Amino acid sequence: MRDTTSPLPAGTTHYTLPKKTAEQPVQPVNQRPEILSQLFQEFYRHARWAAREEYELLLAEKAAAEADRNDQVLTVAQAAQLLGLCPQTVYEWAKAEKLQAFKVGRAVRFKRGHVLAALQQQTQPDGRRKYARRATGSPAKPATVVAGACADS
Repeated sequence: MRDTTSPLPAGTTHYTLPKKTAEQPVQPVNQRPEILSQLFQEFYRHARWAAREEYELLLAEKAAAEADRNDQVLTVAQAAQLLGLCPQTVYEWAKAEKLQAFKVGRAVRFKRGHVLAALQQQTQPDGRRKYARRATGSPAKPATVVAGACADS
Protein backbone atom coordinates (compact mmCIF):
# COMPACT_ATOMS: atom_id res chain seq x y z
CA MET A 1 0.00 0.00 0.00
CA ARG A 2 1.25 3.49 -0.85
CA ASP A 3 1.89 6.09 1.72
CA THR A 4 -0.27 9.04 0.66
CA THR A 5 1.04 11.33 3.39
CA SER A 6 4.54 11.59 1.94
CA PRO A 7 5.15 14.42 -0.54
CA LEU A 8 5.18 13.52 -4.22
CA PRO A 9 8.31 13.93 -6.32
CA ALA A 10 8.45 17.04 -8.47
CA GLY A 11 6.46 16.76 -11.76
CA THR A 12 4.34 13.80 -10.64
CA THR A 13 0.73 13.58 -9.54
CA HIS A 14 -1.40 10.83 -8.09
CA TYR A 15 -2.50 10.04 -11.62
CA THR A 16 1.01 9.46 -12.93
CA LEU A 17 2.22 7.23 -10.11
CA PRO A 18 2.23 3.57 -11.10
CA LYS A 19 0.30 1.33 -8.72
CA LYS A 20 2.57 -1.57 -9.44
CA THR A 21 5.75 -1.82 -11.41
CA ALA A 22 4.12 -3.61 -14.39
CA GLU A 23 1.23 -1.10 -14.83
CA GLN A 24 1.26 1.95 -17.04
CA PRO A 25 0.71 5.26 -15.28
CA VAL A 26 -2.84 6.64 -15.52
CA GLN A 27 -3.09 9.92 -17.39
CA PRO A 28 -5.49 12.67 -16.35
CA VAL A 29 -8.65 13.13 -18.40
CA ASN A 30 -7.52 16.43 -19.92
CA GLN A 31 -4.54 14.66 -21.48
CA ARG A 32 -6.76 12.26 -23.47
CA PRO A 33 -9.06 14.35 -25.70
CA GLU A 34 -9.38 11.60 -28.31
CA ILE A 35 -11.02 9.29 -25.77
CA LEU A 36 -13.47 12.01 -24.75
CA SER A 37 -14.16 12.71 -28.40
CA GLN A 38 -14.94 9.05 -29.04
CA LEU A 39 -17.13 8.93 -25.93
CA PHE A 40 -19.11 11.97 -27.06
CA GLN A 41 -19.49 10.54 -30.56
CA GLU A 42 -20.80 7.27 -29.11
CA PHE A 43 -23.20 9.17 -26.84
CA TYR A 44 -24.40 11.26 -29.79
CA ARG A 45 -24.95 8.13 -31.90
CA HIS A 46 -27.02 6.50 -29.14
CA ALA A 47 -29.02 9.70 -28.61
CA ARG A 48 -29.82 9.89 -32.34
CA TRP A 49 -30.81 6.21 -32.36
CA ALA A 50 -33.15 6.73 -29.37
CA ALA A 51 -34.69 9.82 -30.97
CA ARG A 52 -35.20 7.93 -34.24
CA GLU A 53 -36.88 5.05 -32.41
CA GLU A 54 -39.19 7.44 -30.55
CA TYR A 55 -40.08 9.21 -33.82
CA GLU A 56 -40.88 5.94 -35.60
CA LEU A 57 -43.01 4.82 -32.65
CA LEU A 58 -44.88 8.13 -32.72
CA LEU A 59 -45.52 7.79 -36.46
CA ALA A 60 -46.79 4.23 -36.00
CA GLU A 61 -49.14 5.33 -33.21
CA LYS A 62 -50.41 8.22 -35.34
CA ALA A 63 -51.03 5.91 -38.31
CA ALA A 64 -52.87 3.42 -36.08
CA ALA A 65 -55.05 6.19 -34.64
CA GLU A 66 -55.87 7.45 -38.14
CA ALA A 67 -56.71 3.91 -39.28
CA ASP A 68 -59.00 3.43 -36.27
CA ARG A 69 -60.65 6.75 -37.00
CA ASN A 70 -61.20 5.83 -40.66
CA ASP A 71 -62.54 2.39 -39.73
CA GLN A 72 -65.25 3.93 -37.56
CA VAL A 73 -68.66 2.57 -38.61
CA LEU A 74 -71.26 5.22 -39.44
CA THR A 75 -75.02 5.03 -39.81
CA VAL A 76 -76.81 6.54 -42.80
CA ALA A 77 -77.72 9.64 -40.77
CA GLN A 78 -74.12 10.13 -39.62
CA ALA A 79 -72.81 9.67 -43.17
CA ALA A 80 -75.40 12.14 -44.47
CA GLN A 81 -74.35 14.70 -41.88
CA LEU A 82 -70.66 14.21 -42.73
CA LEU A 83 -71.35 14.57 -46.46
CA GLY A 84 -73.81 17.45 -46.08
CA LEU A 85 -76.56 15.48 -47.83
CA CYS A 86 -79.91 14.08 -46.83
CA PRO A 87 -80.13 10.38 -45.91
CA GLN A 88 -82.06 9.48 -49.08
CA THR A 89 -79.19 10.78 -51.23
CA VAL A 90 -76.76 8.68 -49.20
CA TYR A 91 -78.89 5.60 -49.95
CA GLU A 92 -78.89 6.55 -53.65
CA TRP A 93 -75.10 6.99 -53.65
CA ALA A 94 -74.72 3.56 -52.05
CA LYS A 95 -77.02 2.02 -54.66
CA ALA A 96 -75.11 3.75 -57.50
CA GLU A 97 -71.84 2.57 -55.88
CA LYS A 98 -70.52 6.10 -55.44
CA LEU A 99 -70.29 5.21 -51.77
CA GLN A 100 -69.16 1.82 -50.50
CA ALA A 101 -71.66 0.40 -48.01
CA PHE A 102 -72.19 -2.83 -46.11
CA LYS A 103 -75.07 -4.26 -44.15
CA VAL A 104 -75.28 -5.21 -40.51
CA GLY A 105 -78.47 -7.22 -40.36
CA ARG A 106 -80.96 -5.05 -42.25
CA ALA A 107 -79.20 -1.76 -41.51
CA VAL A 108 -76.87 -0.10 -44.01
CA ARG A 109 -73.55 1.08 -42.58
CA PHE A 110 -70.54 2.95 -43.95
CA LYS A 111 -66.90 3.20 -42.95
CA ARG A 112 -65.76 6.72 -42.21
CA GLY A 113 -62.75 6.39 -44.53
CA HIS A 114 -65.00 5.38 -47.44
CA VAL A 115 -67.34 8.30 -46.78
CA LEU A 116 -64.43 10.76 -46.71
CA ALA A 117 -63.04 9.24 -49.93
CA ALA A 118 -66.42 9.65 -51.64
CA LEU A 119 -66.58 13.24 -50.45
CA GLN A 120 -63.10 13.84 -51.88
CA GLN A 121 -64.18 12.38 -55.24
CA GLN A 122 -67.26 14.61 -55.32
CA THR A 123 -65.27 17.78 -54.60
CA GLN A 124 -63.50 19.81 -57.29
CA PRO A 125 -59.99 21.19 -56.69
CA ASP A 126 -61.41 24.69 -56.04
CA GLY A 127 -63.59 23.31 -53.22
CA ARG A 128 -66.95 23.24 -55.04
CA ARG A 129 -69.04 20.10 -55.24
CA LYS A 130 -69.09 18.44 -58.68
CA TYR A 131 -72.82 17.82 -58.87
CA ALA A 132 -74.10 20.76 -56.83
CA ARG A 133 -77.12 22.66 -58.08
CA ARG A 134 -76.18 25.76 -59.99
CA ALA A 135 -77.84 29.09 -59.46
CA THR A 136 -79.60 30.29 -62.62
CA GLY A 137 -80.20 33.85 -63.80
CA SER A 138 -83.99 33.54 -63.50
CA PRO A 139 -85.71 33.66 -60.11
CA ALA A 140 -86.50 30.27 -58.63
CA LYS A 141 -90.06 29.00 -58.81
CA PRO A 142 -91.74 28.48 -55.46
CA ALA A 143 -91.37 24.83 -54.50
CA THR A 144 -94.13 22.78 -53.04
CA VAL A 145 -93.20 21.26 -49.73
CA VAL A 146 -93.87 17.54 -49.38
CA ALA A 147 -93.84 16.12 -45.87
CA GLY A 148 -90.88 13.79 -45.29
CA ALA A 149 -88.97 14.87 -48.41
CA CYS A 150 -85.56 16.46 -48.23
CA ALA A 151 -83.77 18.82 -50.56
CA ASP A 152 -80.09 18.29 -51.41
CA SER A 153 -77.79 21.24 -51.23
